[in-house]
Amino acid sequence: MKSFLSSIEEKVLLYDGSKGVMLQKRGLKGNEASESWNLSKPDEVKNLYSLYKNAGSDVIQTNTFPGNRITLDKHSLGDKTYQVNFEGVKLAKEVAGDNTYVAASVGPTGMILEPAGDLSFDKAYSIFKEQLRAIEDAGADVVNFETFTDLNELRAAILAAKETTSLPIIASATFNDNSRTLSGNSAEVCALVCESLGVAVMGANCSGGPDSLLEPIKKMHSVASIPLSVKANAGMPVLLNGEAVYKQEPDQFSSYTKEFVENGVRLIGGCCGTTPEFISAIKKELDGVKAPNLDIKSSSTITSAFNYLVFSKDKEYAVEELSFKEDTTVNMLKNGDFYNLLQDYKTANMDYLLIDFSNMNELFDVWGFISTISFLIKKPLIIKCESIEILDKFLRYYPGKVGVVLSDNTKIPLSQIKHYGALILNDKLEPITI
Repeated sequence: MKSFLSSIEEKVLLYDGSKGVMLQKRGLKGNEASESWNLSKPDEVKNLYSLYKNAGSDVIQTNTFPGNRITLDKHSLGDKTYQVNFEGVKLAKEVAGDNTYVAASVGPTGMILEPAGDLSFDKAYSIFKEQLRAIEDAGADVVNFETFTDLNELRAAILAAKETTSLPIIASATFNDNSRTLSGNSAEVCALVCESLGVAVMGANCSGGPDSLLEPIKKMHSVASIPLSVKANAGMPVLLNGEAVYKQEPDQFSSYTKEFVENGVRLIGGCCGTTPEFISAIKKELDGVKAPNLDIKSSSTITSAFNYLVFSKDKEYAVEELSFKEDTTVNMLKNGDFYNLLQDYKTANMDYLLIDFSNMNELFDVWGFISTISFLIKKPLIIKCESIEILDKFLRYYPGKVGVVLSDNTKIPLSQIKHYGALILNDKLEPITI
């Protein structure tokens, strides 16, 4: 069998559908963790995997979506994090055989990143790292981070996968009606940031029915050069006798297939409420659809967590500068007076903010500074920095795609700058390829 990456470059692959709803039909109770069945009822889980394979799925997704320690602790299963995830993948591999790929499903932690919540970036990273170790050990073909509502938590997951596994990565977010995540990240920014980090596939899932994901997919397609994935719900659920019921029919659901494929989708399936019948319906639609070639879009972009900018040689940009060459600003930074330091830039009429750390080496709370600046400054950033430590932490924590000015005094390795997906610029602030 060809690798997952080779196959998705050549054709549209068919994903599977929901796990939770199907397991509930088999007796999963509301207070049970669905992934606990990987240990307690493995035959039921294997049977579910088989139903999707028989429906035509090229890719089976594992029953491990909320399999992180934080979520499992709520079900007194935290000490079995490794086993739950390992078995979820192992069971899928047993069903998949030699002609079906296994994608390990990994969802968000369920916590909110600082400063709005209590979860630090580094803590999120370690949580995902633990789950990923079991997933790779069990032999997954690809990892699918899905249903993320915060781009920076998704970045933590992607970096954990890049730095601790060799798995190809699918990154998928869920969007509101305005094509932004719950945290306000636009579909375009999600695509640009995740592509710059090296994910193989970017996508959208959950939300509502397929109609709710058309606009986010189109926006991603307008900026992304990589394959897209989509997994919509079977419409919006309605409550009947205290139970969530999805009323969309398979034929109506699958009628969006052609339009998704025309807008860059190379991996398509179903999320909440979908069943093997939905997958069979999509398969029928795919039989008559040819995937267009993937277009190469401009990589000369920078983004904040909310907005993006494509550099053009023919345009002049409005730029504001924050410099740390003076004692006043350096002391404000060291003392953590971030709000007052940045307040003049909140409403500035600019295309991007240029931050010049110059040769500054004084220690300060980089994560706290980034948490504040990413909240207050909605426009993208370009930075000048000679300190390896400051630049590395800034690129690691910032929830966007930063521009980095390369100078003779830049000490951080280029490979490290590229690792974080940053755009490299010359001293004239022009994008360069190295």
